[in-house]
Amino acid sequence: MSIIADDKVQEVRERAAILDVIADYVSLRKSGANYQGICPFHGEKTPSFNVNPARAIFHCFGCGVGGNVFSFIMKMEGLTFPEAVKFLAKRVGVEIEDRAPTVAEKRRMDEREALYRITELAVSFYRRILLEEPAGEAGRIYLERRGVDGKTSETYRLGFAPDKWDALTRHLEKQKAPLEAAEKLGLVRKRENGGYYDLFRNRLLFTIADPYGKPVGFGGRVLDDTLPKYINSPDSLIYHKSETLFGIDLAKPSMREQGTAIIVEGYFDHLALFQADVKNVVATCGTALTGGHLKLLQRYAGKVVTLFDSDSAGKKATFRAMELFLEGGLPASVLELPPGEDPDSFLRKEGERAFASCLSKARPIFDYFIRDLINSHDTGSVEGKRIVLSALVPRLKLIEDRMQRNLYVAEIARLLGIHEDDLRREVGLERLGKAAPRPAGVVKKSASNAEELLLALMGKYPEVARRVREYGVERLFHTGFLSVAMAILDQAISSGEADWSKILEQVESIEERNRLSALFINDGHLDEIDANKAFEQCCQALERAALQELDGRALRRELAKLDSDSERYWEILKILDTLRNKKSQL
Repeated sequence: MSIIADDKVQEVRERAAILDVIADYVSLRKSGANYQGICPFHGEKTPSFNVNPARAIFHCFGCGVGGNVFSFIMKMEGLTFPEAVKFLAKRVGVEIEDRAPTVAEKRRMDEREALYRITELAVSFYRRILLEEPAGEAGRIYLERRGVDGKTSETYRLGFAPDKWDALTRHLEKQKAPLEAAEKLGLVRKRENGGYYDLFRNRLLFTIADPYGKPVGFGGRVLDDTLPKYINSPDSLIYHKSETLFGIDLAKPSMREQGTAIIVEGYFDHLALFQADVKNVVATCGTALTGGHLKLLQRYAGKVVTLFDSDSAGKKATFRAMELFLEGGLPASVLELPPGEDPDSFLRKEGERAFASCLSKARPIFDYFIRDLINSHDTGSVEGKRIVLSALVPRLKLIEDRMQRNLYVAEIARLLGIHEDDLRREVGLERLGKAAPRPAGVVKKSASNAEELLLALMGKYPEVARRVREYGVERLFHTGFLSVAMAILDQAISSGEADWSKILEQVESIEERNRLSALFINDGHLDEIDANKAFEQCCQALERAALQELDGRALRRELAKLDSDSERYWEILKILDTLRNKKSQL
């Protein structure tokens, strides 16, 4: 394992603002001194994930995970500490000298870089054809007819593949790019009799990028009625359809700001909305929504709105996505446009205000599913009710929120004209008003112990830190907290405040680090406290705990075996008397 100098770690820690880093993964909203969002480490609906930018730490009160910017990246990206430091160093422009990679690592790194370079070469080539070459005239005319302006074309890095079998192939050869690597990207294909030919020909090309704006693939659309209408890049070392959403790099800021993501099916649907100033929109890349897409969305938005075609295929896609959203606990709604309309055509005919009106009327996706089922079957018959219930019950069980599930049960029972209690039993719910049994072994969590409270007081109040030093830090803290207490003491007295991010790094135990992050994430409860009185109470509690560790019964058993004239006999009596006096004083 490579060793990174402490000053480099400190530089990265200072430059990698925790709020900016975590905001790339989690949609955050300001709440007092902290920022809150849906935890990326466990499924939840109510935000319990907190980031304190002033202290540069985070904590989730739902699953208990906490730490600083390094521990967040370690858990989020599955990295070791040195790898997390390097990951963030690259982000903030800090150079770190490193060991030479192994042969296998170097080969993989070189291959990825080659694939990224070839993709960039293809983007530039197709872009130049569209903007400058006679071969791109058809693409320019098509975009003009679709109302796509130059600024949008540049933002999307639109390009055009000429109607030739080897245009890109020849360009890559001139650029000394290995065609074997281009084949892995799906840009070219090998001929049976040798040589290569282009995959994309006579198509308008949309550049597909990763969340950081790095091109990883293409979506190619024909300009007429030729089939297939779209051809998409295949999966590669740098591109995975099941984990990539078109336009995610453009939508991130707006999704964070609004807390919502709109999902569409087509590239032009995305483009039309973006031109209409609807920026929180992403599109699937020729595949159904997956769990990987859901994870990606949850980094930036707390809820989603689907905008798929209103035909049977679009509805199927909506309902497949619904099950993902229910299982993942991500609130979702359905935006409905008039039959036969897509975002592009609707915006052209009705305008942005009409679209905003439709968006405001988006219905919860499960409610949409219920109504569609009931409208599609004869619920006046027993068989019709049975079919509807067989579709609804398993999906009702996916809804984690108990109150929401109860409300849906009541509404479904009303719509179908059945007894609510019967449906409740079918779903596995008790009757309303009946208290659910408490799981065995579950007990209420105790408050932070005296040592933890004293650590927080030391960081907030320099006078407490001084009293701890005078009293003796070793007398107050056990081995697990001693190094943390000494770090707080040094920083609080030397600079007047504690560097909580650096302090948490010194805690080796993940469980202890999680507990401390919960304690340090917010000290608002200490604002009105009498710091000196709280210090004295902590000292008393810690002394009482220390006394309880002394086994008085063992001493009395030893005493019973000794002669009354022995020196040890009188020594034990003195110890027991001291213990009684101290306990009475505490």
